[in-house]
Amino acid sequence: MCIKRTPYPLLLLLLTACAFTRASEPAPAPTPTSVRIIQTTLVPTFSRQVQAVPSVEIPPTATPGALRCEVPADARTGHQVIAEMDYASRSVIVHQQIDYINRTGGDLTQIIFNVRPNSTPQVFSLQNVTQGSDTPLTYELTGQRLMLELPQPLPDGCALAVKLSFSLQIPPMEEQGRRRFQGYLGYSARQVNLGHWLPVPAPRIDQQWVTRDEATLGEYEVLDEADWDVTLTVTNAPPDVQLAAPGTLLDATPGSWRYQLKAARDFSLSLGQGFNIVSSQTAAGVTVEVYTYADAIIGTDSGPIDTPAFALDVAANSLSMYSDLFGAYPYERLVLVQADFPDGMEFSGLVFVGGEYFRGFGGPNSYLMLITVHEVAHQWWYNLVGNDQALAPWLDESLATYSEYIFIEEYFPALKDWWWSFRVDNFSPEGFVDSNVYEFESRRAYINAVYLRGVRMLNELRTALGTDVFFDWLSRYAVNGAGRIMTPETFWSLLTPEQFETTAAIRQRYLRQPEIILIRPDSSS
Repeated sequence: MCIKRTPYPLLLLLLTACAFTRASEPAPAPTPTSVRIIQTTLVPTFSRQVQAVPSVEIPPTATPGALRCEVPADARTGHQVIAEMDYASRSVIVHQQIDYINRTGGDLTQIIFNVRPNSTPQVFSLQNVTQGSDTPLTYELTGQRLMLELPQPLPDGCALAVKLSFSLQIPPMEEQGRRRFQGYLGYSARQVNLGHWLPVPAPRIDQQWVTRDEATLGEYEVLDEADWDVTLTVTNAPPDVQLAAPGTLLDATPGSWRYQLKAARDFSLSLGQGFNIVSSQTAAGVTVEVYTYADAIIGTDSGPIDTPAFALDVAANSLSMYSDLFGAYPYERLVLVQADFPDGMEFSGLVFVGGEYFRGFGGPNSYLMLITVHEVAHQWWYNLVGNDQALAPWLDESLATYSEYIFIEEYFPALKDWWWSFRVDNFSPEGFVDSNVYEFESRRAYINAVYLRGVRMLNELRTALGTDVFFDWLSRYAVNGAGRIMTPETFWSLLTPEQFETTAAIRQRYLRQPEIILIRPDSSS
């Protein structure tokens, strides 16, 4: 399968010495103590205010305290968020209304939320939980798991408005230790990031609420799609602070923005001092924006190297290519942000690429291109098609890494051998592709098994099945998985019985559990 493109000119063909971190990761900090709150009367919005609460009210989506059962079949759980950040203190007050729709197939007497920011001590402080506007709920917060007890059952197919009021004290980005890769919820001298900062209803799969323990490396989110309406007001900020956020900008005044993002796994954003912004538009009309700092422009004796322009071109071309292969990109914008934390990170409609890759740019054969297209690919293998990132991380990471190679095949075919050597073979990867994130003592071992052995497996599958059949398989996986949380069983079930048998030896070489029970797409969870 070949999609013709106009290749970006080769700027430099210099190998870089970049490498992923090899150091072992320390054990995680203990999760916060369990706290159980039984509310019988209204509780104060805040016992201690970090700063003034915004005067704007969240418009109700249901009668306060009441259930709403006339819900369209295609409606999604919705989040309406009013947040005010004091930039100087890196603190945020948040009022979040979740219009939760019960799609579990049975009545619910409780709802479980996953609260990612509560995995870091002294970051998250919950003040108030109500049903509708005024009915207090009994809740229990244990680590990242927030359990709400409902005063009456929520029938299947009905919606319930839950309001949370809480504050965040954003932690500083760390230079050492396992949390240095988690600067997407953190701040540096010039950047404040809010990634995975909002509580979300836990998916309910096989009659169980899915909450994964914190991992020392990798990601461990399992996220349903939802609609997001987020208003952020920023006070006490320098005049050059700018906001990078995904979705549609509905309203903006000095220091305040309102964005809407539909059918997304998350809503995350970045505030930067001195962002430079470049943008372009794809043939399909998607606007790609790249937010970088002055140090992304590299000075040389021959003149400056414009790495933001290169990243913009690569992001736009990969977005178009993956749209052709895997289905249309679902939003009108894609935002790429130069990160002040290492490596890269994907979110819905927004990706981070580490600043070290801009500053260490060596041409197309360097990590700036690879990590950029890798994170863009996560708009399909994470955002469009969900998976359990803790127990089956290969379903997004192997596919995103192999998408790097697909891009190089199309735009830089002379670099195909370089990619296999530089990205994969140099590390002599070992391990089972279907490992979970809790099995590794180092980031290097995790990447070797899940990412790099994963792309070797995918390439052998492509050879065994043929290129056209292989890409048709990935396309059908994207179509069948859109808006859902997919499993390895559903991935393999999209092969015919003959194709499944043809690939048996490959599964034996790469998987700990090669003989899986197939689940056809119409019966997957």
